[in-house]
Amino acid sequence: MTVPAARARLGWADLVRGAAIICVVYFHATLFLGAIGIDDTLGRVKAVFELFPLPAFFLMAGVFGARGILEWDFRTLAARRLLPLVYVYVLWSLLRFALFTAFPALPSRDTDIPPADPLSLVLLPVLPASLYWFLYALALFMLVAWTVRRMPRGLVVGGALVVSGLFTSGLVNTHTIAWNRIGALFFFFVVGVFLAEPLKRGVARANVSALLVAAGGFVVVAGTLVVFRSLLRVPLLVTLGQCLAVAVAILLAKYAARASAFDVVQSIGRASLPIYLVHIFAIAPLAFALGLLQPDWPAAVNIAVTFAVTAIAILCGFGLARLATIAPWLLMPALRTRAPVGPAATRAS
Repeated sequence: MTVPAARARLGWADLVRGAAIICVVYFHATLFLGAIGIDDTLGRVKAVFELFPLPAFFLMAGVFGARGILEWDFRTLAARRLLPLVYVYVLWSLLRFALFTAFPALPSRDTDIPPADPLSLVLLPVLPASLYWFLYALALFMLVAWTVRRMPRGLVVGGALVVSGLFTSGLVNTHTIAWNRIGALFFFFVVGVFLAEPLKRGVARANVSALLVAAGGFVVVAGTLVVFRSLLRVPLLVTLGQCLAVAVAILLAKYAARASAFDVVQSIGRASLPIYLVHIFAIAPLAFALGLLQPDWPAAVNIAVTFAVTAIAILCGFGLARLATIAPWLLMPALRTRAPVGPAATRAS
């Protein structure tokens, strides 16, 4: 996980995306390693951990995709955004299917369909069963946002809030992981598209007091969700927690982006599309190899191993970016349009 022609990059955007893709890779590492006996290091804080990365990705995608969605005609949008997304979604879904078909012993964390089931390919147009559901969702969100772009923005944003609130509370349940996530995260993309300029101005004006208020609100909401898990079903409470988590991350990034100590995280943010695409291809084989050791290790070792697997998977993303310079078909649509087509953009244009 990561729109239009070149624009000045927001200083905090790469840092937010870098932090978010690190969270995603770490989360998937815990899932795959948990399947072979290395304890999940997230535990009860999983509900809090999930509040930030994906909402942040969709918000950023909406912000940087706003001009294309609001100003382009459909033919231009399809050629420069929708078709490249479809290409990357189908290509990497096929590569994932090939990996788990060729090596059935690899551990996996099934979503809606096992990764080596041919049905997952048949249903690609209607059920994004693999981890590449993000690409599917992004194309769908762009199409919907373009369709309603002339409607009053308050109505569109309010409607998206209702939709996401229904999904996050479980009042609407499709009984598929992918579509439940798509419904739950629709709001953040819509906010990014239709409130891009107010959002950027707000971040520019925000001060430390705003950060402290957002952080305080997040602690209260996140703490409530951890202690009282039944409140996850309260409409809009999870969405509120997501909004506060993303606000805290953006405001922290606004200040942290000035420090050279965070240059590595910004670099990860710029490479987050290839990291998103390839990280499972590193995590699954590593989990298989570690499983051969029959791990029964202390918690501290489990955490260290999970960090190491996360770091290796991220490095593989940089390797894919380098490989794409000689095999551009791996990322060609994304690089050709210079668009953030994964959960995190390779570049914010």
